Amino acid sequence: MKPAIALFARAPLPGQVKTRLVGRWTPEQVADLYRAFVLDMWEMLGAFAPASELFLYADAGCAEWRALAGAQARLQQGAGLGQRMLHCFDELHAAGFGPLLIVGSDSPALSANLLAPWTALLAQSPALLGPAEDGGYYAIGCRQPHPRMFEGVEWSSPRTLSQTAAALQRCGLPPAYLPSHFDVDTPEDLARLRAEPYLGRHTRRWLEHSALRS
Repeated sequence: MKPAIALFARAPLPGQVKTRLVGRWTPEQVADLYRAFVLDMWEMLGAFAPASELFLYADAGCAEWRALAGAQARLQQGAGLGQRMLHCFDELHAAGFGPLLIVGSDSPALSANLLAPWTALLAQSPALLGPAEDGGYYAIGCRQPHPRMFEGVEWSSPRTLSQTAAALQRCGLPPAYLPSHFDVDTPEDLARLRAEPYLGRHTRRWLEHSALRS
């Protein structure tokens, strides 16, 4: 079976992405920043091709993401994040891929080196998590999905990581862990991002121009 990585992304619509940054910057500027995040993360994940198949799962129909990912563009399906991730895992597993990894689009300083051990970790453990410093996670992987692997998880909570780990344990999928990293949600996170040594060209360009626009 061939490994598969799915980047989860939202449509970059003003006022609907990274809303905690709005005020310091306009909704249009923030949407441009989020667009840069997705473009850079898609380019970063290219380091894993062709050994792994890459997919981009969007939360809504988005011409930009269809143009970016081509035939590898997919639509998230489900009422909540847990259902959408489970659907993604189920769809890719049914298509014959494995192991599987989902990566979020809120960590533009994430490097390919940090993600690199994911297949080795999943050779040793049935699941894995990439912890985010806010109590969530930037990545989740599995060899094979389980229908209850997200049961009882509160999303966007400081308990999201621990509750997902507990759910995986209950399903018989004790997780391994990638190194901790951080998401970008607030102006303070964005200030931290400016100092990151690894940063894609699209996000760096936005940051270079944003001082003039903020």
